[in-house]
Amino acid sequence: MIIQTAEPPLPKSQGGRTQKHHEFCSNQDKFLTLTLDLFFIASPDGYWQQVNPMCERILGYSSQEFKARPWIEWVHPEDQQMTLKQLQKLRDCEEIVSFENRYRCKDGSYKWLLWNITLCHTQNQIYAVARDNTQRREAEAAHRESEERFRLLVDGVKDYAIIMLDPEGKIVSWNPGAERIKQYRAADILGQHVRCFYTPQDIAQGQPDKGLKIAAQQGRVEEEGWRVRKDGSTFFANVVITALRGEDGQLRGFARVTRDITERKFAQETLKQTNDELEKRVAERTAELLQINQRLKQEIALHQQTESALAAETHYVTDLLQKLQQTQTKLIHTEKMSSLGQVVAGVAHEINNPVSFIYGNIDYAICYLQDLMHLVELYGSHYPQPVAEIQKQITDIDLDFLMADMPKLLTSMKVGTNRIRKVVLSLQKFLKADQNEMKPADLHEGLESTLLILQHRLKPSVEHPEITVIKDYGTLPPVDCYAGQINQVFMNLLTNAVDVLEASGGDTPHHIKISTEVQDISINQPGASYCQNVPHAVIRIADNGSGMSPDVCQKLFEPFYTTKSGGKGTGLGLSISYQIIVDHHGGQLTCRSQPGMGSEFVIAIPITQIITKHPELSLAPS
Repeated sequence: MIIQTAEPPLPKSQGGRTQKHHEFCSNQDKFLTLTLDLFFIASPDGYWQQVNPMCERILGYSSQEFKARPWIEWVHPEDQQMTLKQLQKLRDCEEIVSFENRYRCKDGSYKWLLWNITLCHTQNQIYAVARDNTQRREAEAAHRESEERFRLLVDGVKDYAIIMLDPEGKIVSWNPGAERIKQYRAADILGQHVRCFYTPQDIAQGQPDKGLKIAAQQGRVEEEGWRVRKDGSTFFANVVITALRGEDGQLRGFARVTRDITERKFAQETLKQTNDELEKRVAERTAELLQINQRLKQEIALHQQTESALAAETHYVTDLLQKLQQTQTKLIHTEKMSSLGQVVAGVAHEINNPVSFIYGNIDYAICYLQDLMHLVELYGSHYPQPVAEIQKQITDIDLDFLMADMPKLLTSMKVGTNRIRKVVLSLQKFLKADQNEMKPADLHEGLESTLLILQHRLKPSVEHPEITVIKDYGTLPPVDCYAGQINQVFMNLLTNAVDVLEASGGDTPHHIKISTEVQDISINQPGASYCQNVPHAVIRIADNGSGMSPDVCQKLFEPFYTTKSGGKGTGLGLSISYQIIVDHHGGQLTCRSQPGMGSEFVIAIPITQIITKHPELSLAPS
């Protein structure tokens, strides 16, 4: 509290003025007690003479402790010289000085204080008002650190051009990936409009401004097309434009991420050309077969006139040729496989139809071939001396080898197509079609599909020994979930386990153990004031790899954190898996590990979901 200096007693005739003066001081003391700021009065000798209660509350010292030591000793050593220079201005006739310094609290910490100080010449005292500015300082430091981390992240990306635009579409930031892809240096491009990357045709159609407008309206837009580098060359790009808005909803600019997918574009065009060429070759081959069939028909007709004993066989061959012709016609009109660059779900769907068709017809083809081969043998036994043209054809095609190898060839084709059918079925089970709808699902089926897809990684190779999968499945009822997302979690965890075992090396047999059970877990149900035991499906995936330290385990589920070396991991797989289990399904995902003792990931999902959730997370591999 500020206490006025003592005044001489007034004559009794001025008693009214004295009473008003004391009332004023009393009201002033109440005001300083209520204020949220810190008030100090210093004497010329460098000691605090008076402080208000807020000083004691914020800094922790009692009033007696404040007055016991010179006030300059409470100031941070690095700020003392600056503080004394500011106070020197009061002696240079400045009425008020304002500055900021660090002031030590009783617990040893420092707080940032904003000061307004003035000198009262009549009372020879210094009046000081301070405000705690520590939170703003810490917030500014945290903001600077966040911006620096974001800058380092963007600068570290070399494969993507990450560009920031102002609301008008002018470039305000430029990362090394943008310089590599587009060839402009930051000094050359900053301030220019983004339309300089578009072709003249796109600019004439207003494509650059149209993309920014859609992004501003919808929040995000993705486009693909040809873009122009600094030297005038073009590349095919995938571009994602995201609108950036402040807390007030006002448009602050755009984030633009560009990826060079020229190689993929050329691969798609090459694949289309290959398919067209294949279709042309099939048509040409079919025409050749039709000509051969026609010649065979003519020869068979000649032999029918002289060989009545072969009449039945000739009729059978004619009928067989007609069926072969129909089969060839169907093959010409069969839907061709789509581009190999399509997503796995599309590939699985496209492969399933022709594979099923081939698999279903191989048995018939084997039967027909055996009949034809028998016919050829009969023909050779009855006509051991064919005409020269036929004898030459027999020699050219190596008929004996063809008849011996063709059954083996068809049998091998049948085994291969059966394997493809199983893989396609597993892919379809793994992906599921109901990604946006929560349905009861068999988690064991998802685990088996995932293991079948990863089968090639479990087999022994030159680099690592075989990885054995130990299954300890309990009885699980159907679980309400987004089956495709749960399968993605299985894929992430099992892939990570395989990566760890491959990297660990050594002669110790590698294994992954998968166990399942139903377990009651105590959780807080929405709207309830107490915990309830809720049945959960619990899946444990454990490996006997090198294990992890407690510090690593605590960071596993953080975005962009990875233990893999050489750029093998994005650091998103476990983070996304955690959000799928915890946020989308109300479950739990934990890790138990010790160095040298392997790792175990535990998934717990409520068997029945109380609140329907909607997945909004894009999945990524780890």
